[in-house]
Amino acid sequence: MLTKILFTIGVILIVILVFRVKANRSQPAPSDSEEAGGSLSVKVVTIIVIVLLMAISSGIFFFQYQADNRIVNIRVISADGTSTDYQARQKSIRGRQFKTLDDRMITLGESDRIEMDDQ
Repeated sequence: MLTKILFTIGVILIVILVFRVKANRSQPAPSDSEEAGGSLSVKVVTIIVIVLLMAISSGIFFFQYQADNRIVNIRVISADGTSTDYQARQKSIRGRQFKTLDDRMITLGESDRIEMDDQ
């Protein structure tokens, strides 16, 4: 959701910059010093927007990576009441199947119960 909002804001800013540049070109040519100053501000704004979008994207990627690699304690309780404890990464849990930290693939039966707890 946040990515969609940031992408929309980025597109709006780019459209504003494009129309601003077109409006400056349609006006009569000012002296050289004024033109360089206006052109510089458009470049600076563009660079700031790009750097800001890259920083936000990097932050989103980092936090998503961190959440996916969080280690979860999993307790599987079978129908007869015995329990087995496992540890797995959050990204390796897929419904009633998960891969443990020691690369074992565990598939739960219909009668098995699962309890998950973050470390």
